[in-house]
Amino acid sequence: MNFLAASIESLGAKIVGWFTVAYGMFAFLARAGLLLLDPTTWNRATFDVVIKQVYFTAVQILHIFLAYAVVISWLIISIILSTARDFGLSEFASEMTIRTLVLELLPFLTALFIALRSGSAINTEVALMKVNNELDALAHCKVPPMQFEFLPRLVGGVISVITLSALAGLLALLVGYLAIYGVNTAGFEPYTRTIAKILDFQILAGLVVKCVLFGLAVTLIPVTAGLETPKKLFMVPVSVLRGMMRVFLAIVAIEVVSLALKYI
Repeated sequence: MNFLAASIESLGAKIVGWFTVAYGMFAFLARAGLLLLDPTTWNRATFDVVIKQVYFTAVQILHIFLAYAVVISWLIISIILSTARDFGLSEFASEMTIRTLVLELLPFLTALFIALRSGSAINTEVALMKVNNELDALAHCKVPPMQFEFLPRLVGGVISVITLSALAGLLALLVGYLAIYGVNTAGFEPYTRTIAKILDFQILAGLVVKCVLFGLAVTLIPVTAGLETPKKLFMVPVSVLRGMMRVFLAIVAIEVVSLALKYI
């Protein structure tokens, strides 16, 4: 009986903790959203921080990311083409390539790529700022951390995920065309017709929404996890680990919900 009571109490504490974390993230997002819509937010200093964030998150890694996207696309397309030929479904190879790579796999991998490179860095940086009282110092100097530290990271993360996912998708379409039709224009018309049939307005809007949610997941969660860090230096790695686990679960949840809405 005592074991059962302890188990129920432990489960209740975990559920309360999850709701507390979720409430904190949504409250933080609401504050950021209100600040985003405030015209006085967007001065030269804020724009400069956003541009720097996009540079460090997307531009600085562009060559590595594009090489990574090409290799992944070529491997997946080769598997799709081989499987399609084995089952006599070669005419559906281009459609399977677009649905598998452009709509699902590449945005998901892009979010993971940015989370591992930039999400962990954001979490560490915010946690160290919290531990070293830098956020309090900024507030004391009347420099709002939300405007100059947190909001630019959220905006930069969203822009970076959308942009890199779009570039990866375009590369996948090019690699797919070359793999299916070779270096000639014979397949241009059927290939573009297939693209137009699949990528209608509704699908593209859903893809953009998914990328926005991915962008928020890889920035919002690390920021809030960093702000939760107790003011003890040894707690910074714990905060980063906890934040990255939340990011991974959020990315998977977004992808699962997207697939369910689209195909179930």
